Amino acid sequence: MARPLKDGVDYFPLDVSMDEKFDLIEAEFGLTGFAVVVKLYQRVYARGYYCEWTNEVALLFGKGVGLGGNVVSEIVNAAVKRGIFDKSMFERYQILTSKGIQGRYFEAVSRRKCVNVNQTYLLIDATKILPIANINWINVNINPENENDNPQSKGNKSKGNKSKEKDIMPEPANAAPDQQLFISLLLNDKSEYPVYQDQVDSWSELYPSVDVPQELRKMKGWCDANPTRRKTQRGIRKFINNWLSGEQDKGGKYYAGNDKCGGNVPPAPKGGNSLGTVL
Repeated sequence: MARPLKDGVDYFPLDVSMDEKFDLIEAEFGLTGFAVVVKLYQRVYARGYYCEWTNEVALLFGKGVGLGGNVVSEIVNAAVKRGIFDKSMFERYQILTSKGIQGRYFEAVSRRKCVNVNQTYLLIDATKILPIANINWINVNINPENENDNPQSKGNKSKGNKSKEKDIMPEPANAAPDQQLFISLLLNDKSEYPVYQDQVDSWSELYPSVDVPQELRKMKGWCDANPTRRKTQRGIRKFINNWLSGEQDKGGKYYAGNDKCGGNVPPAPKGGNSLGTVL
């Protein structure tokens, strides 16, 4: 049996002079805030270049450092707000990472024979630091110890050939517990992109003339019916926004000329009195 790959590192650099982001954390939470961020760095680097951050993890982490989960969560949110951790990765995948963390991590492991890399969570181009033949592209839901399940990149694989690298979207189970799944859209690699109710609400505000839930159902049907034209994990959000934007430009559910809404408002008769809405 092959020896499992080690993802974490035994040490990481900590600058003597910290930037303003850390000063603000210390100004708001005192030395406790600074210490928590350093402990979070330890947690990240012990696992690689990111770590999961959920309500349960916050509670256990808070217990380990002698603080409550709510206090730790406040410090984490402040650190995300100030850019110590990447906001998009935190909100989308519930993980803590940053470009700086990833750059330092890949430099530290650049001499390893093989490094597990989940492309979904990358903020930098790891191939510029690691030899491409040493990268083991993995799915977040695959156990790195199982070599038969890990898609390994080939030595002659082009750095620009993104289409052959798996675009993986975490399963809905990785979402925050309070998020409600609304629908899932099938992607080109047969994984699914989960759409949550808070996203539906947000799009409904951005595109007020569009029946967003109904359009998402149509997108699901389109993805099911067009297997060769399905989107990648990186392209699905652009696809959704372009679709909704197009509907908004048409007038959406209030556009009398389209037949996408169960009932349209007909033109008023010549006498000037509306006939009402056709049911």
